[in-house]
Amino acid sequence: MNRRIARVFAALGAGFAAIVIMLTWWQVVAAGELRQKDANNQTRYYEQRVARGFVTTSDGVRIASRVKHVGDNGDTLWSRLYPKGTLAAHVLGYDTPGHSRAGVERAMNDSLTGSSRNLGAVVGLLDGDDTPVGDDVRLTIDSQAQQIAQDQLDGRKGAVVALEPSTGRVLVSASSPTFRNQQAITDFDAITRSGGSSLLNRVTQGAYPPGSTFKLVTATAALEDGVSPDRTFKGGTSFPTPGEDVHNYFGEVAPAGHTFAEALTHSYNTTFAQLGTELGDAKLREQMEKFGFFQRPPLEALPVDEVRASGLYGTNGKQLAESDAVDVARVAIGQERLLVTPLQMALVTAAIANGGDVPKPTLLDDVRRPGHGRGTRKGRHETWSTAMSEQTADELTEMMEHVVEEGTGTAVQLPGINIAGKTGTADVGNGRLVAWFVAFAPANNPRAAIAVAIEDVPSGGTGGTVAAPIARDVLESLLRAE
Repeated sequence: MNRRIARVFAALGAGFAAIVIMLTWWQVVAAGELRQKDANNQTRYYEQRVARGFVTTSDGVRIASRVKHVGDNGDTLWSRLYPKGTLAAHVLGYDTPGHSRAGVERAMNDSLTGSSRNLGAVVGLLDGDDTPVGDDVRLTIDSQAQQIAQDQLDGRKGAVVALEPSTGRVLVSASSPTFRNQQAITDFDAITRSGGSSLLNRVTQGAYPPGSTFKLVTATAALEDGVSPDRTFKGGTSFPTPGEDVHNYFGEVAPAGHTFAEALTHSYNTTFAQLGTELGDAKLREQMEKFGFFQRPPLEALPVDEVRASGLYGTNGKQLAESDAVDVARVAIGQERLLVTPLQMALVTAAIANGGDVPKPTLLDDVRRPGHGRGTRKGRHETWSTAMSEQTADELTEMMEHVVEEGTGTAVQLPGINIAGKTGTADVGNGRLVAWFVAFAPANNPRAAIAVAIEDVPSGGTGGTVAAPIARDVLESLLRAE
């Protein structure tokens, strides 16, 4: 009998332990994931009773507010109000009962609902206490420069992104076509019906061949490998490869005896195809890794899955393995199967401006608790990686200044300001191009690094004629604001 009772107690004890383990798992380990699920109606119900925190730009423009409603049972509910139309739409994202969240609204949800600091929020709701209020989030975006970028992109497909090189603060992040955040609440399906992938954040998710802007990566690898800016090349119109020969744009003839620096100034494909071949695949990949290629940039205040990794991609949409053969001569000029985001090319440019260090990008200035007037969290200002020596960064800066002074990037010039830049024009087939321009300014004291990518440019257009003027106007706004 005692043995039977002992077995019963053992079974009951095992069952009780299993229940404790299961409850611990669901309430502690898996709680965060469950809260984020769209199907969790309880969480959605309680969050609608929280006065969601405001979102503002760095210069104090409120881009996300809130509006009060009365629920069916007479309780107070809150929903989002987006008073600035499309301003920074892809960065801000949306918060809707039916379509979950995106952008900052999703990444910063715990702060905006106060759940990261207020364990008593739900208890307060149940007890009928005053409405819990979420924390306010201030972004790094400069509203004036952001609006200029969006105005310049209006009617085109493309992206503009600008960073503060020393901190990684994202000053501008504009993607076109865009959408109205408020429409995500009132008529979400209308946005998807509009076509043009308007919900796609082309700054962080657009995948483009970088064209000649990638020559900055090739040039970095060459300088780090000991190639001098004064090294001379034989010139010509083509460079032989195992596949099709590499030609200069529009059949331009690179003069005999031109230097490495002059090759960047005038963007000679033949010279960079030769440099890429000499460096080889391994060294070029290593340099790409130092800039952050092949991994998602750690963009603070945006969801991880809304940021794409740049690199070499196969037709299956997956990154190529290191063992996969590539045409290194074409990789070196920014073609082949190379796909990058505008954010990644802005980080390349920022690293040169920053003496070789790639900054961790951030959209967050700070989080503030309402009524307390003090910040509870600040955006990080950290180095992501070191891409090159300071000497290499200085040499590249001088070479890029020549691009703007006398080369393919003269359209970005601003009176009294030295600008270091690089153009790019990538062929995507069917007579269509992607026009690129990257730059930083002032060259001797960089305060802004920018990348512009414009899709569907007709044959004959170039980065210097299409993208550089956009970069000029945005840079002018940012530098004037300093």
